[in-house]
Amino acid sequence: MKNIVTFFYMSLKRNWFSIIVAIVLGVLLCVMQESFGGNFNAAFREMKVAVIDRDKSALSKQFISYLKEEIGMQIYTGKSYEAYSNELLNRELSAIIEINENIQNNVVAQRASEPIQVTTINNYANEAFIKAYIEGYMGSVEVLGVASGGNSKRFEALLEEMQAGDHGLELISANEAMIERYTASIGFKLTQGFYLNFIFYIGLFIGLMIVTDHVEGTFKRIQSTPMRPIEYILGTALYALIVGSVSAVIYIGYLVFKQSDIGLPFWMVAYLLLVFVLIVIGISMICAFIVKTKVGVVFSIYGAGCIASILGGAYFETNMAPEFMQRLAKIVPHYWYMECIRGMQGRESYNPMGALVILGLYALFFMLLGAVLFNKQLTTNE
Repeated sequence: MKNIVTFFYMSLKRNWFSIIVAIVLGVLLCVMQESFGGNFNAAFREMKVAVIDRDKSALSKQFISYLKEEIGMQIYTGKSYEAYSNELLNRELSAIIEINENIQNNVVAQRASEPIQVTTINNYANEAFIKAYIEGYMGSVEVLGVASGGNSKRFEALLEEMQAGDHGLELISANEAMIERYTASIGFKLTQGFYLNFIFYIGLFIGLMIVTDHVEGTFKRIQSTPMRPIEYILGTALYALIVGSVSAVIYIGYLVFKQSDIGLPFWMVAYLLLVFVLIVIGISMICAFIVKTKVGVVFSIYGAGCIASILGGAYFETNMAPEFMQRLAKIVPHYWYMECIRGMQGRESYNPMGALVILGLYALFFMLLGAVLFNKQLTTNE
């Protein structure tokens, strides 16, 4: 234990500047969260929206009418998803809404169904507004589903009465709080995508420190002492974990202060932030023990962070990629990190424990592999 603390203090003393970088990153995450998730008053009426209606039911038709007549959106129907995707990419559309099959049957039978999908391109404000109004509308029709007693004809009659405003039936409007919740959750998701790349700054400090120790003969001196390789690994990891915790504490403190409803409990946010720091530590150690040059370590660690972030869907959902890319994405921890966030925010039945366990196993694997490589380097006198 004493040797671990010694290595920790040595690492902190040699890389004191990393504390400043950690503080800057924590503040930057707060600024990004505020920028992405704090502006929920943007204009969204009269936006151009394409609707893919796969249900072709009275409910889906009334929903389209609601968006057009009540909200004032310009609705386009009739084309394929691929055609509308091209228009979305060309900024001719603001969003694509996909109404799933059997949505009316599920509402009438009071069964859970897949949520109505909304696709935008870097337009989180419009996406938040659309999802908020979808939730408000579906909240209303679910009440009708209960009132219909499972009778589809009765449900459609109630639906027409609600649309017409008869018998006191009114649509549940999306209020400011609902919209703010959506924008906060989307802001968190976007911020975390960038965090998965930014946090690799810790890896650069670790990698350069390990290469310096190798060049200056620190590893050879360790061989002549009773110190064990695992103590060097744990001391270095403890330093990086403390530094990474600085950013996490600042960011989580901001979320708590703002009382942001991001769709995840704060304990889970803390786990995700800190377990990924351990993953970065392990990856950085592996790169440093294999590459052994400062330039090579910088490029390998930074390259690993950038490529894995893109491959794992940190910025864009992987379901937009080809099938083989979707399968390949699952080999990087970034995928499971974002899968946990998107699942918690978008799917009521989603269980995050699988993703959380996988991330923990990734951290353990990379740390153990780093220890094995370090031990091998000492015993072979490389």
